[in-house]
This record gives sequence, structure tokens and C-alpha cells, in this order.
Amino acid sequence: MKYRPDIDGLRAVAVMAVVLFHAGVPQISGGFVGVDVFFVISGYLITGLILNDMAEGRFSIASFYERRARRILPALFAVLIAASVAAYALLMPDRAQAFGQSLIATVFFYSNILFWHQSDYFQASLVKPLLHTWSLAVEEQFYIVYPLFLFALRRYFSRRYVLALLPVFAVSLAFCIWGVSSHRIMTFFLGPARAWELLLGGLLAVPAVPPLRHRVTANLLGLFGLGLLAYSFVKLSGALPFPGANALYPTLGAAFIIYSGIACQTIVGRCLSLKPVVFIGLISYSLYLWHWIVFVFVRAYLIRALTRWEVVTEILACILIASLSWKFVEAPFRGRRGRDKFSRRSIFAGAALGSMVIATVGGVLFVTHGLPSRFNNQVLDLYSGKYDLWDRHKECSRGICHIGNNPGPPGFLLWGDSHAGAIAPAFEQLAIANNLSGFVASRPACAPLLGLNRYDQDNLQECVRYNGTVLDFIQAQHIRTVFLHARWGLYSEGTRYGQEGGFPALLTADRKAEENYREFEKLFRSTIEELRRCKVNVVIIASVPEVGIDVPTALARRAITGKAIEVEPRYSDFLRRQARAFEVMKTVAAQESIPIIYPHQLLCDGSLCSVVRDQHALYVDDNHLSVHGAMWLMPAMAPFLKELGK
Repeated sequence: MKYRPDIDGLRAVAVMAVVLFHAGVPQISGGFVGVDVFFVISGYLITGLILNDMAEGRFSIASFYERRARRILPALFAVLIAASVAAYALLMPDRAQAFGQSLIATVFFYSNILFWHQSDYFQASLVKPLLHTWSLAVEEQFYIVYPLFLFALRRYFSRRYVLALLPVFAVSLAFCIWGVSSHRIMTFFLGPARAWELLLGGLLAVPAVPPLRHRVTANLLGLFGLGLLAYSFVKLSGALPFPGANALYPTLGAAFIIYSGIACQTIVGRCLSLKPVVFIGLISYSLYLWHWIVFVFVRAYLIRALTRWEVVTEILACILIASLSWKFVEAPFRGRRGRDKFSRRSIFAGAALGSMVIATVGGVLFVTHGLPSRFNNQVLDLYSGKYDLWDRHKECSRGICHIGNNPGPPGFLLWGDSHAGAIAPAFEQLAIANNLSGFVASRPACAPLLGLNRYDQDNLQECVRYNGTVLDFIQAQHIRTVFLHARWGLYSEGTRYGQEGGFPALLTADRKAEENYREFEKLFRSTIEELRRCKVNVVIIASVPEVGIDVPTALARRAITGKAIEVEPRYSDFLRRQARAFEVMKTVAAQESIPIIYPHQLLCDGSLCSVVRDQHALYVDDNHLSVHGAMWLMPAMAPFLKELGK
């Protein structure tokens, strides 16, 4: 297959989009679609190579997998070894254990399945050093079947490649578009929903359409494809349904650029063929592998956001590391020189040995629970705040749970999102102390707002259904008093706080965080009015201060390094963050004559908000109170429950 430097240039565009996105450059909100561009390129090149080998009578499955092993494994093994060393040095036990599990999944190319079961790609943020390997798993799973499929078509179906590939392409695309609406995480990670992207490249190589004859048409198509890529990088984001139909923008953009350059060199092709651009394309695989683990472990070491110049330095360092990796790790195993130096037998033996060694490292980290013996007791005690959860946390995190020891009729209900679940142990203690019967109704990401839709979540109407169920429960149980608590600032502003990962919380169909406040105000007011119509006494519990840094991790890192790490959030920042939410609460509370409890009055002074007291972390992460933290709020809530107990 003829070498095309413009395709290496297209690789450069794709990988730099991914790197800039992961670096947090806000203008490249859709940079993650660079992976989709890689899929199209891979499908085009691999299909062309297989068909050429078949035409020349030298195709074999063994040679195909040998070529894949030479291409994929050396750099991958180097990255996994480096990541394992960094994980041993930097990751706390639970993160190291999870890393060990992902290490095994990566080396055996099923990490996409593991991450599908664990978390959303966009919410996982910088806590999973091998998250980016999901795309390698998708490709390798695809290439287990694809060569055999093409071989069977050539031998038994008279080379009717287009006729056979098109239905598979259509089914995969249809599955992807269907799945993204209700199974977004599954659709993002799994091969069947991504196969069409690789097959799009394969259809170009077959070819499904004849080459363009006119240079003007080719130039226009190439420019249009470049425009689609630019649109994808700038306008798409993790807040939008993806992949689904939105994945057509980057994949068709890549396909148009590849197709336009088949018969002649276009303007876009010449730009992509510039030597500096081609060089980035040549190192793109190593750059893709290395950049993410550098980003993750640098931030794990610093426990803070990077400055703009630090981000630039980090990206340049990644390019340097990738260049060295390409030169000294990738190149020696490839080409004629690589085949002469390393035989097929040695490649397969090395692949098996390397996989087993790395899998063993992962297994040790997993079965030993992350080797906690690496740290002294002081560090482990500080980090243990992460496990300071209500003993009924799992049981009550998505339902309605009874608390208290009085078998009589329920007197109150605490209703809210995961923040309500975090303060539930304080309510439980107060209910027992006052001989009360009550309930806790908490669901993560679902504020107690009737009619709330979360457009950033996998299940759009989950909160609507859940909150409706809670309202029915309140009426059926004749509950007299309802306490409402949530992470109000997140819902009113839409944006995350500090270094917290994840995309905005989006309450409107337009999926714009700036529209949240109006929707929040409307829903908050209507919820209070509905509860009052039901003759329910309402008590509003305002927001707990958000920290923006994982508190137990930061405290442990501070103890390990002895360096000052600013963990405590500023009181002024908290007030600024909550200003609009507090204004809504005060206005509605005044109109409806209902009280407001302000947790920050117990957790903050005039300068900072506490994250540790009595040598115990007040938070289990960057925004949820620990049990110890919840107990500090009891004095504010005790008068209300004492009154109910009379």
C-alpha cells in the first residue's frame, strides 16, 4: 500500500486534539474525538494492508498478528512498566489496587469492558492512569475477527467486500445511535458500537467508491473534511450525547480527508504532509500512550491545578518522551531491520512473557489491596478518612431508608442527593436521641427538585422518576417535616468546583451551564410550593462547602512530602460560589416562612473552611462530608428534631 504522508499528518491532528483536551484546554472541548479519527485511519490502513497481502498471496493470520505485536506491544509495555513504578510511588492503596486491576485488563486488551463497568469516561478524570487504553482494547478486539472476515469474503464470496461490509457498518452505526440515548457509557466503550468507525475506513480502502477525478472536487472535499474536524474539536463536548450521531462529524471529516487524497494531492494533503506535522504523526502512538500517564501522575504528585506555563511544559515534555519512545522503543522492532533482529518466534515469546510479568504486577497490587505497607501509620490514618462513610451508605444511596428506633409513625424525611446521604448519619443519631422515626431519601446526582432532568447523565429522567416516587411516599406516609439538602451550587451554576473532574451538571435541553440558574430557580420554587400544598413543613439545609481537592489524598500527600498543600477552601470563594443559590433560597424561604440551616456556619471561619478537625478528615473526597464531618453539623439540626420529638 502506497505511503501517504498526509495520513501521518492526520494522525498528528488527531493526537494533538486528544492531548490538548486532556490538558484541559477549554477551547478544545471536543478533542477526545481524535480517537474516532484514529479509528477511521486504522480501518483504512489495516484493510488496505490485508487486501494487498491477499492479492499478492502472502497473507497469513500469524503474520498479521506479528505485525500488530511489533506495532503495539513494545511502546505499550514500556508505558505500563513506567506507570507501574509511578503507581507504586504515588498512588494511595485503593487507587493502586484499582490500577492493578486495570493493568491486567490493559495487557489482555479488555480495559474498555472494565472501564465501562466502573465509570463514565468524562467523569473518571485523572484518577485512572490507564483509562486511555480503552481505545486500544476496542481496536484489538475488532482485529481478532476482522482479518478472518475479510479472508472468508475473498475465498467464499467472490470478494464482494462492499456488499458484506455495508450491512455490518449500518448495524453498528444504528446500534451506536440507539445506544447513546439510554446506554451512553456502554456505547462509548464497547466495540460493537464503535466498529462502524473502523469499517468506515475499511470501506474507503475496499474501495466502496471510485477515486475522485477532478482536483477541484478533491480540494473542496478535503477542506470540508477539515472543517468537520475543526467543528468537532471546538463544538462537541462530553456534555453532549456521544458517540451516536455526533460521532459522524469527526469520522466523516477524517474519511473525506483520506478519500480526497487517494487520487491526487490536495491543499489539505499538502498541509498535512509538512515535515513537522508528519513527525508528530509518526510519534502519535507513543504520544497517545505517554501523555495521559504523565498528566495523571504529575497531578497525583502535585495535588493541585497546573499553571498555564506548567501545562505547556508538560505537553512539550510529553512530545519529547514520545519522540524518544518512537526512536528507541517502537522503531527497533519494526521494518526490515526489526524483522532481521527479532524473529516472529521471539516477538510472540516476548509478548507472552511481557504480558505475564505485567499481569503479575497488576495481580499483586490487586490482591494486596494496593500494598498499604508502603506508607506509615500517620499517612494511612489520614487517608482512612476516605472510608469514613455511613455504615448504611450502600443500602440507602438510591432508595428510601428508615432511621430511628421509634416504631411509631414517621415524623420527618431527609430528602436530597448524595450530599443528603452524607449527612444522614447525623440525622440517624439525632433521631435515636430524640426517640424519633424518620426516613432518608437520597440519590446521587438528583437534587430534591420535582421535574429535575439531568442532561449530563446516562439516564435523563432518572431524577424525575425518583423524586416523584419520594413525593408519593411523603404523602402516603403522612410525613410532617421534610429536610431538603443537596449540593445546591452545582445545580444553580452547572460548573464543577476546583480540580474536580467531570463535565457540567446540565439541567436544560440546550446543555448550557449558563442556563442552569433560571431552571434551578423555577424548580426550587415549584418544589417548595408543592410540598406546602401537601401541608408539609419544610426545612432547607444549605450547601456544604466544596473543597475541589480530594481531602484524604491531599492530607496524606502532605504528610508524605512534608510540603505545604493548600487544601482548605477560602470562605470568600465559597460565598461567591453559592451566592445565587443562597439568594433563591432566602427569597423562597421568606415568602413561604420556612427556616434555612447553614452548614458553613459550623465549618468555616471568616477566612477558611475546615477540612480536618480532631485529626479526622471532614470529607471523604472533594465535596462529600465524612461521618466525622456530618457530626459537626448536629448542633444546627438538633433543635428541629428535638421539637419534632416533643
